[in-house]
Amino acid sequence: MIERENRRQRTLLIVLVVICVLLVTVYSRESSDGIFHRLQRFSMDVVSPLQKGMGKVMSPVREGIGFLLDLGRARGERDRLKEEVKTLEERVHELEETKRENEMLREMISVKEANPGLEFLVVDVIGANPDAWEQTILIGAGYSDGLQEYMAVLSEDGSLVGRIILCTSQSSVVQLITDEDSAVGAKLQRNSEMGVLRGEGGSRVHLELLNQEADVQTGDAVVSSGLGGTCPAGIPIGVITEIGEKQADLSVGIIIQPRASMTRLDKVLVVMSPPPSTAPGMAEGGR
Repeated sequence: MIERENRRQRTLLIVLVVICVLLVTVYSRESSDGIFHRLQRFSMDVVSPLQKGMGKVMSPVREGIGFLLDLGRARGERDRLKEEVKTLEERVHELEETKRENEMLREMISVKEANPGLEFLVVDVIGANPDAWEQTILIGAGYSDGLQEYMAVLSEDGSLVGRIILCTSQSSVVQLITDEDSAVGAKLQRNSEMGVLRGEGGSRVHLELLNQEADVQTGDAVVSSGLGGTCPAGIPIGVITEIGEKQADLSVGIIIQPRASMTRLDKVLVVMSPPPSTAPGMAEGGR
């Protein structure tokens, strides 16, 4: 039974092959007006409109599928680019921070080179007093590092920031020159007129000159005088921005803008040597 079925299939296959050969032979030998050529043209005329119609129907579908595929790829590319941008931004921030630290260290090296008679210790600022009435910062070194009270503290560019008023083993409190209780011996750099620098509790300080008739001008630089033994002489403090009228007590209100930015201190320089010779006293106008 199976053998008979196989013979039938082979016979059918042979017949179909022969028919195809005959059709191809006839098609190739007949003229362009032959029946097979006419049937070909007729089938093309019938099928072409259907193909065009199907093409118009399927075109939006193909475009929609293509759009979805492109959208998926675009989202993937977007996510990848976001990650790259995030990575690059982090890298830029790291480079900016490194650049800022390098610039700060270069400034500190310049300060040390400009003051060969002084020895400094670079210390991190680890905190600030949030109380507006007490202008202090906390630094991360104490008496175990060789620090002691009344040592002068400078900013990274060598400007006077204040002095240590309290030491613990691992940290110290620095009273800023802007603190209302701060008093530092100072002088005009132009003519060495002496005075006392006092804090106002804000971002400015004022200078009380010993000579009320002294020649003083806005823009004059003010430096430490060295009197009192707690701060070396010649440390930059700031410039005079305002000169008031003479008061009834003959004093003149001289406002100083500190050169150091008290709200942007990351690292400071503590003057280790020479050490302070005494506590603040009358030489610095102690109250």
